[in-house]
Amino acid sequence: MSHAGNEAMRTSHLRRRLAVPAAALALGLVAAACSSGSSDSDGVSGGDELPAEGPLTMAWYGSDARNAAVQAVVDVFGEENPDLVIETQPTTFDGHWDRLSVQASANNLPCIPAMQSRYQTRYEDRGSLLPLEDLIEDGTIDVSGIPAEVVESNRNADGHIYSIPYGIWYEGAVLNVPALEDAGVPVPEPDNDWAGYVDWAAEVQPQLGEAYALASQGGSITQFQMWALSKGEDLFADTEAGFSKETLVEWYDMWLGAIEAGATPSADVASEYAGVPTNQGMMAVGLTLVSATGDNNASDMQLTLDQNGLGAVSMAPAPTGGQPQVVGANSWAISENCTNVAAAVDFINYFINSSDGAFTLETQTGLPPVTSIADEMLASDEVAPSIKERIDLYNEILAGGGTVDIWPDGTQQLVAQFTTRWEEVAFGQSTPDAAADAFIAQLETALSGF
Repeated sequence: MSHAGNEAMRTSHLRRRLAVPAAALALGLVAAACSSGSSDSDGVSGGDELPAEGPLTMAWYGSDARNAAVQAVVDVFGEENPDLVIETQPTTFDGHWDRLSVQASANNLPCIPAMQSRYQTRYEDRGSLLPLEDLIEDGTIDVSGIPAEVVESNRNADGHIYSIPYGIWYEGAVLNVPALEDAGVPVPEPDNDWAGYVDWAAEVQPQLGEAYALASQGGSITQFQMWALSKGEDLFADTEAGFSKETLVEWYDMWLGAIEAGATPSADVASEYAGVPTNQGMMAVGLTLVSATGDNNASDMQLTLDQNGLGAVSMAPAPTGGQPQVVGANSWAISENCTNVAAAVDFINYFINSSDGAFTLETQTGLPPVTSIADEMLASDEVAPSIKERIDLYNEILAGGGTVDIWPDGTQQLVAQFTTRWEEVAFGQSTPDAAADAFIAQLETALSGF
């Protein structure tokens, strides 16, 4: 089966808004279902006999703790399906995408590859994944508990849905509130932009001893995106940068100032922690007391803080100065080359709709997309307050117009390139002005497809 005609690109805005009226979304789903019969896609529907040959292979990404939690859920599914052979390929985040790229080139993806909202476009547009909207429409894949706007946000510009969210995450500030309180310093205001956080850090740093108030975000493209959003800009705008050069230069200057004030680690100290797992990072070991990350990484931070008695992680909105912020999704897809679609569907249904599975995962793969399960976690005495706080904040983000961030194909390498440009600035190898020119050129080359 092939659906290689999926060259249609994402919408020019390069992101989808979640705050869409439910009635409009329902109409869109029905319209897509009615038109699916004339599609050139080789998708399947529940009315077909789904292929059911061979083992169920699956691949996903995460820290050791996260991968172990997913494996535990997979094991329970395996116990309930003793005749099914399951082969799993968990690995690190970067390792996952490197391996999928090779496997996709050979048309040998696992039956269920984990997708992520910043990486899925490549595999959708290149025909590597099976369209799932027919299976959704006839109820074979049960997404009835997921808000319609979240499901719809994964619809590609070609009209198909290829990915089913299994974990929702969002970028936010993370604060070690107990440690800040022990030091007698105020918690930063939640509606700050990054300039407000840096000013706060410089003010309170003298009271923090060997800890740093703030982890530098100079090399984080996702946090630079929050800075751009706070100024009414964004990362991408069709085929060019969605932000001005001045905005990026200000970003570099701001973090250089934070280093000079001693409120964030020096470039040398930061480099020692570059690339380490979240549970070994500066925030997790108590070296910094405020940072930023995807909310699902907070679980890994908390595990280490608990082991060392160093405090507790709390989430706050991303530093966008009150502007709507980014929401992302970890998702399951079914590969176009999968020979056991029936088992893949059964697993996806189990994973996203199992309350027991969600409690095993403890949000390490993201917040549960099914509303009733999230509500059950909010009501449970077994769920940590930090997790409930994240669920509440997610609901607030959606109500405030949060967006699902779908990156265009070819832009994933910008994550490392942005870090490199900042490191050149931090180590005095480049000026903010020159680094901004270099990164904007790299971004626009990526968007051009070359």
